[in-house]
Amino acid sequence: MKNNQVFVHLSNTFDYPLPPFDPSKHFPELESLGNVVSGLDPKNNVYNHIRETLLGVGLDKEHQGSPDWNPYHNLIQPGQTVVIKPNLVKGNHPLGKIGVKSMITQAAVIRPIIDYLLLATNKNVNIIIADVPLQSSDWDEIIRGSQLKDLVEYYKSKGINIPLLDLRKEISHQNKYGVINKRDFKDRDPLGYTIVDMKDKSRLMPVIDKSSKFRITDYGKGTVPPHHNKDRNEYYICNTILSADLLINVPKLKSHRKAGLTSAMKNLIGINGDKRWLAHHRAGSPKQGGDEFYKKNAWMYFKWHFFDLLKRSRWTIPIATLIRKYYEKLVLKQTMEEAALKTNPSLKNVMEGSWYGNDTIWRCIIDLNNIILFADKSGHLHQTPQRKYFCLVDGLLGGEGEGPMEQTPKESGVILVGTNPVAMEFISAKIMGFDWNKIPHIRESFTEQFFPLTGFKPNDISIISNSDQTQSLNLKFKPSAGWAGHIELE
Repeated sequence: MKNNQVFVHLSNTFDYPLPPFDPSKHFPELESLGNVVSGLDPKNNVYNHIRETLLGVGLDKEHQGSPDWNPYHNLIQPGQTVVIKPNLVKGNHPLGKIGVKSMITQAAVIRPIIDYLLLATNKNVNIIIADVPLQSSDWDEIIRGSQLKDLVEYYKSKGINIPLLDLRKEISHQNKYGVINKRDFKDRDPLGYTIVDMKDKSRLMPVIDKSSKFRITDYGKGTVPPHHNKDRNEYYICNTILSADLLINVPKLKSHRKAGLTSAMKNLIGINGDKRWLAHHRAGSPKQGGDEFYKKNAWMYFKWHFFDLLKRSRWTIPIATLIRKYYEKLVLKQTMEEAALKTNPSLKNVMEGSWYGNDTIWRCIIDLNNIILFADKSGHLHQTPQRKYFCLVDGLLGGEGEGPMEQTPKESGVILVGTNPVAMEFISAKIMGFDWNKIPHIRESFTEQFFPLTGFKPNDISIISNSDQTQSLNLKFKPSAGWAGHIELE
């Protein structure tokens, strides 16, 4: 498979089977794994779909149709390390279980990936599943909602140990109304963290004179600038991620308030172990050198910033809690329902860089994609790829509207596979019905100056598929309010 090709598998499957996610029938190539794949689940179409994508992209093409088929044999060697990076942002959603399924990567998609890794290495491989969720998320809730806890316990019962790691440097504890009242800092990556300084090779450099305006939600104004300024552009990268000989990126297909969409590229925000090292937006309006909002709305500005002030002081947390309690009970679900019906959302209520004019977060997205491809295990950057990369996007049940955490489920029925993050993001945008040229982290990847993130042009990217309908496929995902009317394809 070429880097400029993306395989799109189209199906009518929009849900996921129950653990342990056994295949629906015996596949001859998996017989050598013995009791690891001895069970059957006739209702599990997901396993079949993943297998069909591996066949469709032409992996180990010469052995397809025979017991010797081994799709990952060129991607991983015995004794090496594979890190599987899902999207595990959060474990609860206003819409309950269906909302969670559309928000985070489901274990049913990861099960066949692991089986074929075991096949490729005769079970002699170090497989790790790891992510850096939202700092205020509950890890136990996440691994239950994704069913990854069930998955690793299944493999453990077969004598295969697969670590399931929460790599966050910080966990923010919330009261029951979602107001942070304690921050717990700890090195949760068992291998530690490495500071990767991109210096003047960072895509933040063209706006570095405005570094004092760099912001991230839930932190004060001086949090990000020490890490991104004229002297440094540093990220706090998890060593477990850097240890990978092969990174398998398994994101969800969703709209995104700050980036437009999240798929292969945006998911790599989760290789950075400490959110305080990420610039998400710049304070103020574009006229002020910022991208926090389109135009200052005094009332909205007061509401957002006053609440932010209240929840950062232990003396005023009770007041912030009352406000959040009212918001959860009377506003949030109603707002989601109204957003699903609106065809012309207004920019007047947009804050925190949640709109198409966000000129900051795309820069960090590209930086982190360059790091995963071109930083070696010690964090030193090179001009040639330092590890193998494979991406499978879980788009069976996607998310539209106010993603990534308040999205509405979207029955999309697609799985995407590829070996280049930009090509994957490009085709993700296309099938969602979004104009890639209006999504900065995709568009600007083709203007990369220092690292060969793409060795092709947009017109060179092609789709291969199991369906003739895919070439013109437009699933018409609803963008978030701050992007509506701007990125939709005509």
